[in-house]
Amino acid sequence: MSIDNLTEKLNKLSISVERFEEKTSSHQKLLLDHVEKSDEARMHLKDDIQSKIRLITEKMDKINEANSNMPKLSTPFSHIRSPVKPKEELTNPFITDLSHQDNNQVLMKEAPQLKEWPTFTGEGEYDHMSFIKTIDMLQEDYAIPD
Repeated sequence: MSIDNLTEKLNKLSISVERFEEKTSSHQKLLLDHVEKSDEARMHLKDDIQSKIRLITEKMDKINEANSNMPKLSTPFSHIRSPVKPKEELTNPFITDLSHQDNNQVLMKEAPQLKEWPTFTGEGEYDHMSFIKTIDMLQEDYAIPD
């Protein structure tokens, strides 16, 4: 081989090495950028996790403090109050049946007195017929109960 040929090969080799170094340095820069970004994201996540842990710890402390203030009872759930039942209020008030008795008293006052009723002597075969007819008529006219 000639020296010229060797020099040319050396030049080509040095050019290819330079290109390779350029590509590697650009890849190295990209890799370093990715590493920095991932470190920033990791630090941000770490801070978020620590703040969440602090919040959870504070809440747990509050719960434990509230539980420590509850009385220690021997039966379970005796410190829990039973639900309050609402008072039953009638929307339609109950009306007593006094009005029926009042009506009967009014009807009895309007009816003829007992002394005006025909008497039943029990003499004769049909003596009771006028007595029964009078009672039936009073029941119909004055709506008197039996």
